Amino acid sequence: MQLKMIRQVFKACGDDTRLRIINFLKGSEQTVKGICDTLQITQTTASKHLAKLRLLRMVKDARVGNLVYYTLNTNKHMPQGKIINFIVSNFKDVRAFKDDRNRSVKTA
Repeated sequence: MQLKMIRQVFKACGDDTRLRIINFLKGSEQTVKGICDTLQITQTTASKHLAKLRLLRMVKDARVGNLVYYTLNTNKHMPQGKIINFIVSNFKDVRAFKDDRNRSVKTA
């Protein structure tokens, strides 16, 4: 079962938008609107990718009233957490990630 999960997590990371979401969620919690505004994607696109990440337990969600907040699952004892920690700590200099961080600072 663990090998299958690892493969699915790597496949999920094979998508640019999901990688950008993972990077954007690093160290913070965000709503779908915050993700959409910063990554400049539609709500439908964000929700589709978040559903996949949530299914694979790469992100966690918490409902507060009408809002759902998303955070990364960085549990180092799970394959998902190990892979996420690797991505966010080793690929900070990727241009798209930098652009997203700059946009998030401007919209905050």
